[in-house]
Amino acid sequence: MVRALAVAFVVAAGVGTVAPAPGAGPSPSAAIVLVHAGASLAALAPIYAMRRPFGLGIRPRQPYSVEISKDAPAHGLEAVLDLPVGTAGSAAPAITGRMSDDEIRRATLDDLVTAPGVVGVRADGGAHGANDVRVMRDVLQVAHARGAWFLAFRADDSGASAIARELGVPVLVATDDLDATATPDAIAAGVRALIRRARATGMAIGVARLETPAPGVIGALLSEFDRAGVRLVPPSAFLR
Repeated sequence: MVRALAVAFVVAAGVGTVAPAPGAGPSPSAAIVLVHAGASLAALAPIYAMRRPFGLGIRPRQPYSVEISKDAPAHGLEAVLDLPVGTAGSAAPAITGRMSDDEIRRATLDDLVTAPGVVGVRADGGAHGANDVRVMRDVLQVAHARGAWFLAFRADDSGASAIARELGVPVLVATDDLDATATPDAIAAGVRALIRRARATGMAIGVARLETPAPGVIGALLSEFDRAGVRLVPPSAFLR
């Protein structure tokens, strides 16, 4: 459960930071990660129907977390874990600075293991406060042990990306928060900005939340990706 720093981890061979740059593929490419799945199966029906290779962030310990983690790959989605990472002052249940290093690593591993189809982890700590460096180091140690990569927002200043590089965890950078303002018009503007960024730089990664109007807006604008010559790809396509 985490809200501002986005992180995702997936099995990958390469190590290093990947920022938007030309050459991600034969044409400009974009990835979209839709987060906060787990509470409802019905919310995913329109996502599956789009038949596009989105990333899907799944919250652990939700009613349908395990089922979704198993089903998502069959629908062409990259399942990642929305890991609840926060500080000692977190109001919601989370991996926090109140825990010992062993407790943090065990909780991280347990959340990964109990979602068998998940190939990575995403964490954002906005609602829980700024991420604790010690907490993130423990989380990333588990990610490294599981052969995972890390997705951080472009504006991330928590130090998590530097920790990931130090530990040898590959890093991806999400460039666009598509529903930072969660109105249909603002989300549509964010999606079009993602398309422009992909055309300008060759690569862009956007994050959006399932509980906002974002899924419907993205679905309505899929043809604009096609007309702009921007391929939608899974996040892991940008690893190198």
